[in-house]
Amino acid sequence: MKNRLQLQLFSLHELTPESAREQIQALSDFGGGVFRPEKCDTAEPVREIFNPADIAEPVRWLSQAGAWFQFKKTKPLRIEGWIRNEHFAPMWTREHKGGPLIPVTPKFPEPKFLTTWTVWFDAKVAKNPGAETLSEFFVQMSQVAKAEYGYLATESDRRKKNLLIVSTESPTTKGEFMTVENVIGDDPSKGVPGLYWLNLFGPEYSRWLGPKLKSIPGMVENLRDESTLVRFCSSPEECESEDVLVRQRESINLLGEHKFFSVDSPTREVEPLFAH
Repeated sequence: MKNRLQLQLFSLHELTPESAREQIQALSDFGGGVFRPEKCDTAEPVREIFNPADIAEPVRWLSQAGAWFQFKKTKPLRIEGWIRNEHFAPMWTREHKGGPLIPVTPKFPEPKFLTTWTVWFDAKVAKNPGAETLSEFFVQMSQVAKAEYGYLATESDRRKKNLLIVSTESPTTKGEFMTVENVIGDDPSKGVPGLYWLNLFGPEYSRWLGPKLKSIPGMVENLRDESTLVRFCSSPEECESEDVLVRQRESINLLGEHKFFSVDSPTREVEPLFAH
């Protein structure tokens, strides 16, 4: 898809069969099925037919540690994405052939965010069914996922704020240079990645950012679960206008630059909400 919109949600809550069902059902039922998947799978290629009347198998997939529920819709709207169970899948080994299975202890701690959503929309979705429908979907899915952080942005805005492009010398040919692109600063457990068209700060983030959050030059709405929705313009088409970018910079200055990643200062130390 070209000119895409990207939604991301990060939840501290682990996926159980019950919460996996709630989230898949919410995705399917929203707006009478406007974003309902046509196909789903545990990995690419996505080819299993999605049956909204029987989601037992997708629920089983998603309930397993390390598993994905990938989905796709092509008509009349093009949408694709996944919900991911970020728990480490259990690993086992044997000290010798025929010996008993011994659990392997991971070398790294599990991710802070145990449930994540990533959804890509064709930009046409912003006009039909419209920006308000997208905003409502963002809020409802964040609520059902119990998200602590999330955003909905245009791909171009996201790239400008989180894509680092560097020219580096080729490791094989002296004197030749190549361009390397890396998405950086996108892990909310290490600091807020940025401000975008729509921004969701859960209860802990809202308390961490403090009362100044209500004073930023944007549209701020308190949600029923003590989360905060921040919106900087009425539609994603406006999100890269100079007025919006200025207000986002003012908001970051007000809330504390040290809490936000900046692609202009990629090595600057950022204060995370959750210390490891």
